[in-house]
Amino acid sequence: MMKCPKCGRDLAEGKLLCEYCGEEITMVPEFDIELEAEIHKNLSNMVEDMSLHDEEDYVEEFLEEDDLKEHLRDYFLLKDKKNGKKGRILLPFFVIAIFIVVLFVIIVPKTKSTIQENSYEYQYNKAIECATMDHYDEAVIYLERALALNPSDIDARFLLAKYYDKSGQSQSAILVLGELLGLETEREEEIYDLLLKILETRQDYEKMGEVLKSCKIERIVSKYNKYAALQPVFNKEEGVYEELISITIKGNTEGFVYYTLDGTMPTKNSMVYESPILLESGDYVIKALFVNMFGMESDVVTKTYYINLSVPNEPDISLESGSYEGPQMIEIYHADDTKIFYTMDGTTPTEKSLRYTEPLEMPFGVSNFAIVAINEAGVHSEVVKRTFQMSVQANFSPTLALQVLDNNLWANGTLLDLDGHVPNRLGINEYAIKTVVKLGDRTYYIVHEEYIDTTGKTHETNNMYAIDIETADLYTARKISEGKYILKALEE
Repeated sequence: MMKCPKCGRDLAEGKLLCEYCGEEITMVPEFDIELEAEIHKNLSNMVEDMSLHDEEDYVEEFLEEDDLKEHLRDYFLLKDKKNGKKGRILLPFFVIAIFIVVLFVIIVPKTKSTIQENSYEYQYNKAIECATMDHYDEAVIYLERALALNPSDIDARFLLAKYYDKSGQSQSAILVLGELLGLETEREEEIYDLLLKILETRQDYEKMGEVLKSCKIERIVSKYNKYAALQPVFNKEEGVYEELISITIKGNTEGFVYYTLDGTMPTKNSMVYESPILLESGDYVIKALFVNMFGMESDVVTKTYYINLSVPNEPDISLESGSYEGPQMIEIYHADDTKIFYTMDGTTPTEKSLRYTEPLEMPFGVSNFAIVAINEAGVHSEVVKRTFQMSVQANFSPTLALQVLDNNLWANGTLLDLDGHVPNRLGINEYAIKTVVKLGDRTYYIVHEEYIDTTGKTHETNNMYAIDIETADLYTARKISEGKYILKALEE
């Protein structure tokens, strides 16, 4: 029986207010030291037990109503209501224990999850773990989370580009790699290589060409060379030259070089470079463009050259153009430091044409000479042209003289017939008067023999004949020099 602490009277059971003096009774729990230690121990065991379970599964298991009572019963010695005092003392601890356990079960997993979500290392390692199992879609998600926490990690960004590519997100990979190319990194070569591989797979050759233009890494440019359209390379640096020069232009791979010589921008409709460009005296502005086999165009390269050379004087010809009767010799005068080259059909002479070394016999009939002087630097003079027509007054005309020769050659067996057929060959011989010369006091037609094969091709036989223009006497002829021959009577 409880007594009122103020007036000392007995209180009715279950009453907390004194009926005599009105004093309110405050319940002070009596603590059992052994019981308190037992509660502390049991709460600790609960926490340890929970840590051994998967948090989410444990929450679902623990929060079921029936299981909760049974679970707590394992840890607390609940007293029967008949114990009264001790039951009242244990009740607050029971409520507090339930609150602590529920709070731990709900908050701790969420706190752990929050910590993981905000951990760069956790997200990065999870990405690696997923990638090792070829789960690249999941790896991308984790790595994106990691980079959201630390966007400056270049290695992780490069790895993300790889995972994008592996998961079929090539466009995202291209965007990431493009961003990385603008940064200073030791992975520059790897970045270029992966980007170009992806573009090659996508057959985006235009983009490959753009990337390779900006790439300064020789091994990368060499590896993907066929996709590059680099500026064409000239064999000579621009500048002033005091000699004749020849310009060659090359592209970095298969394709075409287009160029202009007038300073205008080259296009695919401009001249196609095929052979060296000869630069003589004067100014030259050459612009060139390279187009590879994938249609990619390079940047235009411009080279300026000034060839400062003195042009040699044109040669001086002893005879003017016109008609001449009888044998004539053509002489050409020129400076000692030049060489003379000529043609007899009017075409422009070059260093590969006939070279003048001594006076020339004027050809019989009509001839068109083109003559040029070329100095030691390879500079050409202006071309000088002359047209000559040479004829002769004779008892035997050219036609009649050739008939006499044909008849004699047929008679001595050189020819099988007057059509020019020859023994043991399928083609025919033809004879033509090349010039007229005067030897001593006699004048002769000089006739050259040529063989025409069955394909129509002409071959020099090096056989020559001389025919006296007055008597038609026949000779074999051997040329010693211009205008000089040794004659031998032709045997019948």
